[in-house]
Amino acid sequence: MAYYIKTQLGRSLTDKYFRMFIIGILAAVLVANLSMTAFRDIIYGMNDGTFAYNLIMFAKGFFWLPYYALIFVADEVLGPSYPDPRLRDKSTIGLTRRHIFLGKLITEILVLLCLALFATVAFLVITPVFQVHDGTIDISVILDFLEAVVLAMPLFLAGLSLANMFCFVFTPRKKAFFMFFLFVVLIPRIIMLLATDNIAFPPAIFIRNFLLTPQFQELQFYATRNVPKVIISSVIYIILSSVYGGYCFEKKEF
Repeated sequence: MAYYIKTQLGRSLTDKYFRMFIIGILAAVLVANLSMTAFRDIIYGMNDGTFAYNLIMFAKGFFWLPYYALIFVADEVLGPSYPDPRLRDKSTIGLTRRHIFLGKLITEILVLLCLALFATVAFLVITPVFQVHDGTIDISVILDFLEAVVLAMPLFLAGLSLANMFCFVFTPRKKAFFMFFLFVVLIPRIIMLLATDNIAFPPAIFIRNFLLTPQFQELQFYATRNVPKVIISSVIYIILSSVYGGYCFEKKEF
């Protein structure tokens, strides 16, 4: 399987869509910095909330955006021929469907780690360049952001595992994307809305405790961080999605 993962990783990292991910990350970082600069220089001035450390702090509250985009990472690694257990080449010799499923998931994780590393470095390098004149970025701000990134990784891995499951269970791909949007994006957002103080629908408040999406917002501040909950819930989601996705793929008729 190691050769299979190596082959898939090499293909994924040289694929044009991976380059599009890199360009998208750079564009997002540039837009965030340009927006902060424009807001400060044109509208609000050098007041509280417009300093560079605020941009880094606010970024932690938007980790749910790349979480929602993980379906694209899974799709990029799967390539145009999956999920198709009948495809055979040198890298798949001797592999079962289970091996293929796990190999793809591991490859997706490695690609995600590469993208996360690039995004983190790009954000922490570009932001000081744009915001260097206000002098509010110090080592404590950077370390706090890095800590939030590390704490968010289990949630990202769980989201990636869910995306991998939907891609293997549902065909064609449009259906996989729709199911991911429905169960990972839309339904949790509706539950979170119903659980707000204005509505306070009791079942929604209870279910909200088991969702992954709200935990990204909780990671933004020390007072709301619950690291054991992040790790435990992420591991449960990863195990359940991997077991179910692998089982459906093994039993699926093409």
